[in-house]
Amino acid sequence: MDSHRLLKIGLFGFGCVGQGLYDILSREEALPFKVERICVKDPTKLRPLPTESFTYDWHQVLQDDSLDILVEAISDANEAYTIVAEALRRGKKVVTANKKLVAYHLPELLALQQEFGGVLLYEAAVAGGIPIIRTVEEYFSNEPLERVHGILNGSSNYILSQIFKLQKGYAEALKEAQDKGFAELDPWLDVAGADARHKLCILAAHAFGRTIAPEELAFFGIDYLSDADVEYAKQSDSVIKMVASAHLTADGELVPVVLPSLVDASDDLFVVEQEFNGVVVQGTYSGPQLFKGRGAGGHPTGAAVLSDIVSISNGYSYGYKKLNKTTNAPALALDFELEVYLRSSEPELVAALGLTNLQNVQRDNDTFSVLGTVTLGNLIKNQDHIRKAGAYIMALSSDFVGAPARKVKVQEQVS
Repeated sequence: MDSHRLLKIGLFGFGCVGQGLYDILSREEALPFKVERICVKDPTKLRPLPTESFTYDWHQVLQDDSLDILVEAISDANEAYTIVAEALRRGKKVVTANKKLVAYHLPELLALQQEFGGVLLYEAAVAGGIPIIRTVEEYFSNEPLERVHGILNGSSNYILSQIFKLQKGYAEALKEAQDKGFAELDPWLDVAGADARHKLCILAAHAFGRTIAPEELAFFGIDYLSDADVEYAKQSDSVIKMVASAHLTADGELVPVVLPSLVDASDDLFVVEQEFNGVVVQGTYSGPQLFKGRGAGGHPTGAAVLSDIVSISNGYSYGYKKLNKTTNAPALALDFELEVYLRSSEPELVAALGLTNLQNVQRDNDTFSVLGTVTLGNLIKNQDHIRKAGAYIMALSSDFVGAPARKVKVQEQVS
């Protein structure tokens, strides 16, 4: 692209991310980018710009050849896929912030780029303002990675910080997160771990050369967290963090999982508080490195979109080095064992999960909590059962790589 002229941007969506980007570009006048067209869905919605600033037909924007770069920032992942796929068929340069879109459609998006010559970047889809995809894709392009794990959802991390730092109850902390705009009115994606799952799918493709469909990945959240679980963590001198993790076993198989975990003061993720995200990238030779930054909000995410706009205008595209290098993508390590805490009112869950090394923690009238060892395969297979039962499950350590030594205080030992 000609570096001397103003590059025109077509923007789809004008919510948190779209407005964040627009605001940054309005302030940074030296940047050679201008939002030329903004496409939104609802003509009646009140917006901070005059009505004539908007168009309501996305086809018009896609057909406008005067636009240099298209930015997709709408919330509906299916609609976003329709727009992005059509843009790539037209060979366009596209930036998206939509993690669900990329997680569910990465193989198709790769194929469209190869066939039609378009380019898609999506740094803003994972960990807000932290440049984690580029780091894994470029800096670690040749060094084998052992593990990538972290806190990938700022909303749930904010809630957990309120619970452990300020002794608030879950419901109160959730409402506060919603009031501050960190959590959606329907917070399921955030608190149940589904949002972190989408981000982990994307990271795993760049880090380990394996595209994982979201359905293949076990995910659990904090939506069933109780005071008893919080108390158990405190007695173990730990806090709870929602950890998304992918690592390779000694046999070269992949263990991807999203699971609340006990985290103590010696853990890298212990210092990642409030709405911040934190990702630890562990290289075979360079060791673990912690990347910490704001994981949500219009400006941090808008800044990540802007970074992609600058890169794409300079001719950058993902090389997918690990994906292209891997003739045999790693299989999922279904027999990998994790040590977990489970609280439930359904005793049959223990049998369904095939829990071994059982220890009782507590029994109340209708609920019980136990410690045990579970395989990744059984977690994946029974995840809907666990959710339907309203049960809460967490790892005894964020170090899933090896089963941790039991440093937990058990209130009632099995005789």
